[in-house]
Amino acid sequence: MAPIHLKKLLGKDGLEELGSLLTTVAEPIAILDADENLLVCRQPAEPGSLDDSIPIRLNERIIGWVRGKKDTAWPDSIASLVEYILIKETEKRDLAAEVLDKYRELHLLYRLAEKLSASLQPEAIASMTLGEVCPLIRADGGNIILRQQDKDEYQIQATCGYTLILRPDLHDSANLVSRVLSSGVAELANDLPAAEYFLDSEQKTVSLLCAPLKTEKGVLGVILLAGGDHRHFTAGDLKLVNAIAMQTAPAIEIAYLHQLELEKTRLEHDLQMARQVQSALLPHKMPQITGWRVKTHWQPAREVSGDFYEFIHFSDQYLGLAIADVTGKGMPAALVMANTRSVLRAVAAASHRRRQRSPGKLLKRMNNILCEDMPRYMFVTCLLVILDTQSGEITFANAGHNLPYLRTRDQAIELKVTGMPLGLFSDIDYEEQKAILTPGDSLLMYSDGLTEAHNPDDDLFGYKRLQMLMEPQYHGLTLRGEALIKYLLEQLAAFTGPGWEQEDDVTFVVLDRDG
Repeated sequence: MAPIHLKKLLGKDGLEELGSLLTTVAEPIAILDADENLLVCRQPAEPGSLDDSIPIRLNERIIGWVRGKKDTAWPDSIASLVEYILIKETEKRDLAAEVLDKYRELHLLYRLAEKLSASLQPEAIASMTLGEVCPLIRADGGNIILRQQDKDEYQIQATCGYTLILRPDLHDSANLVSRVLSSGVAELANDLPAAEYFLDSEQKTVSLLCAPLKTEKGVLGVILLAGGDHRHFTAGDLKLVNAIAMQTAPAIEIAYLHQLELEKTRLEHDLQMARQVQSALLPHKMPQITGWRVKTHWQPAREVSGDFYEFIHFSDQYLGLAIADVTGKGMPAALVMANTRSVLRAVAAASHRRRQRSPGKLLKRMNNILCEDMPRYMFVTCLLVILDTQSGEITFANAGHNLPYLRTRDQAIELKVTGMPLGLFSDIDYEEQKAILTPGDSLLMYSDGLTEAHNPDDDLFGYKRLQMLMEPQYHGLTLRGEALIKYLLEQLAAFTGPGWEQEDDVTFVVLDRDG
């Protein structure tokens, strides 16, 4: 325990006041410190000639003496007076120290608030907080432990002092850290067995102070401070750290939200770039063939699409038209879509070199290649049509795609041929069928984003509705090309109603023969 010096406690002014007081005493008297060094005396007086010694005590410790003559009341009275002065002086100094501590705490909170507001990094906020609180609380070590976003897992985000290697069983209800994470209420405990909380601890006992980093949305983590055998935390320490935690938690939450916003912005940018790349993969220049017109529409449900269409120029006489739909949505479907398009173009180029124009064989080759690398639970539907531009004959094969419509002046005919989707089973043969487009006829190829759309009553747009809309006598007009696509989109919008959130990609390819 540090020594207490009477001379230092009384100070110069106090000693002078005692000296003035002793001049009013009629008897010799002296005041000495604990080492019996003379501080004040009533002249004439020699300490050795005074035969009565009364101790001066402060907090049960002797810090000085009053010497005087026996059989007088002065030594006792002077000792009591000095003790009273010392108590008041100590209270004044303690109050000044407390005010100074409060000022430092308040200054810390203001300074920390400025620092926290300038950072949007959770790691930096955690480090700044520990860097301020550990020295102030005189903690030997500390951690800030944060919950990982969207996970029920915690990770040490910052440390100070010696590293606290927590035991892994944080979910034990008897564990102080676990309790604070669960309850959101700060706790402290002194003289805990260190081995129960930390791995490889050099301390036998440990004092812990744990305050929750809590917001309206819940507990984000904790500030955990530790003291060794010599350090006991107080209720005042707990109150201060809890105030710091209340200031730190919103800053960490804002930093998390900022990170999420940055990630969202980056993802949106990446998706927008992916959509631009994907859109660039689609044919933008329609085939220019005398007597024929081709129109398309591509409307992704999300930033990227699993639908695509493609044109294959086998020769001036033969044109291939393909439409495909990858199961699923988003980036996985878009990646499979890009791969499928590449496979289609490669297989078509090889067939062109061999002067083959069989849509069934093309689909079989595509399927065998796609089966090698198709992700699990994914597949591709594809309709492939090869047009003889001179005769108007089409040869088509279907790998599980929506059936196309041949629309004449009198009726709409569903071309019923289908087969197994691509990417599921290898060595599948695909049936081929033929039809003739006479002058004035149209061929509609579409994806299931049209027929599988729902209205507010959860009814499907459906194939029967599409069949009805395709009948020439239904609307009394000969709609073709862009006009037909626009008409079907208007009917889809009327069916789904305002505020409809598109569920799936919608793609059209319309082939018209002039006449």
